[in-house]
Amino acid sequence: MRDRDSIRWSLIVMRGPDQRVRQFRIRRRVVYAAPAALLLLFAAVLAALQLRAAWQLDALRRELAEQSVRHREAMAAKDGRIRALEAEMQALSDQQGALERRLEDLRELERRLERFFDRYGEGEDAATPETDAAQNAAGPDRTDGAGASADGPGSASAFADSPGGTDASARGPEDPDRTADGPASPEATAARMIRMMHADNPDLRALTGMVDELERSMERRIEAERLRRMEADALPSAWPTRSRRITSTWGYRRDPFTGEIVFHDGIDIAGRAGDPVYAAGDGTVEDAGIDNTRGRYVVIAHRNGLTSRYYHLSSVDVEPGDAVKRNERIGSLGSTGRSTGPHLHFAVAREGESVNPLDYLELVKEE
Repeated sequence: MRDRDSIRWSLIVMRGPDQRVRQFRIRRRVVYAAPAALLLLFAAVLAALQLRAAWQLDALRRELAEQSVRHREAMAAKDGRIRALEAEMQALSDQQGALERRLEDLRELERRLERFFDRYGEGEDAATPETDAAQNAAGPDRTDGAGASADGPGSASAFADSPGGTDASARGPEDPDRTADGPASPEATAARMIRMMHADNPDLRALTGMVDELERSMERRIEAERLRRMEADALPSAWPTRSRRITSTWGYRRDPFTGEIVFHDGIDIAGRAGDPVYAAGDGTVEDAGIDNTRGRYVVIAHRNGLTSRYYHLSSVDVEPGDAVKRNERIGSLGSTGRSTGPHLHFAVAREGESVNPLDYLELVKEE
């Protein structure tokens, strides 16, 4: 019996009717081995493909993980940049708000300064126009001898140099800006404002508050000056006539009618009949009339219990109750009543007690 492995299979190939027929003999083992080899080859190829796919998949996974890490890092960096931009925008917004507030503070400071200079830019005299009225009340007929100027006879400054100028009523209330415990003076406030404005980053709100403080200080000073001037203007210190010639002084003298030594409660100022007689200070007409001794007369009540008296007038231009200003005409010089010739008898009393008028009037040389 032949060996089964030696059995050959015949493979006949016929290419056509006129062609030769070819016969191939193949061993049985090869016939069985060839499909197995093909199957093994296919399995190997399939395994190789699977391994290659697994490697590629692993590579893709690694690449995806790396890309995911890079993406997260990029996102984190972008988030950081976004947060930094947001912080910058917030800082810019805060700076803008601060600039807007500073601009508003600057505008407010400008408004306050404009208001301050509108009120006080022309000086203290512009804020107290009543002083000009007091100086001009005497009218155009007042000569240099009337002492209407601020530094002339009968003014507050002239009175400050007279013996009566030491009276507290002449000085008026103390200036609050000059007290040790009081608010700063306008000069000190202005100096502090200048120092602050020269700083690198001035506090505009503080400057605005200092403008208000400066305005209040100026108001206090102007009010103090106004009160001081009212006190000074109310003093009977302005010369009451054009003439300065004193013919009889205050004190004991010989009576021109009886020859006896009697007390003379005023001074006699000689002048021409009809010359104007002026109020020596602000006040209210307390009495006006005529009698045999005083002739036509006017009595003016001033502040602090002071009164001034004007006797022997030829005419009286005021009535009781009238308010009069310093240097305002109240009558005309004459020789009515108990008089030896045209003159003004001018007297001053404090709380009803006669005082020397020259303590209030400018000191003049007797003739």
